[in-house]
Amino acid sequence: MPLDIPAFYLANHRLIALLMLALLLASSEIGYRLGLAKEGAPDSLRTLMSGTGAAVLGILGLLLGFALSMAIGRWDARREVIVDESNAIGTLSLRAGLLEDPLRDQLREALVAYSGARIELGGSRSRPDALRKARLESEALHVVIWSVVESANRPNTANATLASLISSANELIDLHELRLASIENHLPPALFVLLLAMGTLAVAFLAWSFGSASHRGRIPMLLLALLIGAVLLLIMDVNRPQRGMISVGVAPLERVANGLLEPTD
Repeated sequence: MPLDIPAFYLANHRLIALLMLALLLASSEIGYRLGLAKEGAPDSLRTLMSGTGAAVLGILGLLLGFALSMAIGRWDARREVIVDESNAIGTLSLRAGLLEDPLRDQLREALVAYSGARIELGGSRSRPDALRKARLESEALHVVIWSVVESANRPNTANATLASLISSANELIDLHELRLASIENHLPPALFVLLLAMGTLAVAFLAWSFGSASHRGRIPMLLLALLIGAVLLLIMDVNRPQRGMISVGVAPLERVANGLLEPTD
């Protein structure tokens, strides 16, 4: 079964960025022109429109703060899973040294292949087929790793050694599902629609106030639209572990994989 990743997070991020910025800039221009058409409107109406825009902008700022905090929390969780996974691979590799050949070499060879699959799982950005391949390869290697642990259940294997191997293998396998769940854990796309809608409304109301007050400069409204768009793009990018420019990274797994490939005496 493929991972449950919303289509919104698989779409071209450049296209989404252009659409968001275009919508915000268009709302600024439309609001400004409508305000110019109402030039000379009563002060009470201008106060009402500017106050409404400021209120919407305040709520938007609060929601943007919460959304960014939630996105960063998910990013941190994905990072922690990768660190835990690299530690689990390294621990199981060390405990493989308690076994005798050929089980020791079989387990370490399986862990070398497994670390490569986990690196590929994190590097399969924007490639659903590669993501699925890495997941299936990881699950196949779970069977290999567990079969080696089962083979270690021999009369000459100490109970403490066998218990440590079982514990490490269990942790390794459990982290697989946790890693997949962290990839699937996104902010709801509807939240971005709401934030974008509130941003366009806030910019339109404030631009109307500028136009109705005969302020000929559009630069403040354009800067506000660009700022809101930049924050939205940042939240979306942090929340897209498989597509975003701000990636979680797999450096801990790469270090473990390099350590497994180093010759041991």
